[in-house]
Amino acid sequence: MAENRVFAWYSRLRLPEELYVRTLYALFIATDKELIHILSGVTPNGLSPLYSKVNEVVFEGRGLLQASQPGLKQGTFRPINILHDGAHGSFPAFMACIGLSRNPQNVPSPERHGEHLQRYCAFLDYMHGMFKAGKTRPEVLAAVKQLHRPAKVETKEKS
Repeated sequence: MAENRVFAWYSRLRLPEELYVRTLYALFIATDKELIHILSGVTPNGLSPLYSKVNEVVFEGRGLLQASQPGLKQGTFRPINILHDGAHGSFPAFMACIGLSRNPQNVPSPERHGEHLQRYCAFLDYMHGMFKAGKTRPEVLAAVKQLHRPAKVETKEKS
């Protein structure tokens, strides 16, 4: 990003998102059989079905990757499609990169993007520490849900 290599950045956007979602799925949702399949890398092994379940269980339906968003100038898009296009070097990804190169104000700063990635790293470190301290899977899941819950959202237990 700092070197303005838009396509290099864009084509890698999906990696941290997918790794984070796969980790959450593997830790909190996957059956033993699913876990073996996920770890094997054998297809089908796509992001969308895993994300749907992680959004339901961990993000409590607040995840935005599969939600329609308004386009910058017109129409709508789903962020997961942007990630998919970039990861597969599609023609829409190529065109998006041309647009971003011509309008660099639409590219997040390296610092902002780095903060997003650092948050994932901090969450993963937090989960690791909880498991290492002997917390159970349900206890860690409850804590991770809280990490992803906006401050203004109250849980049903508190209501």
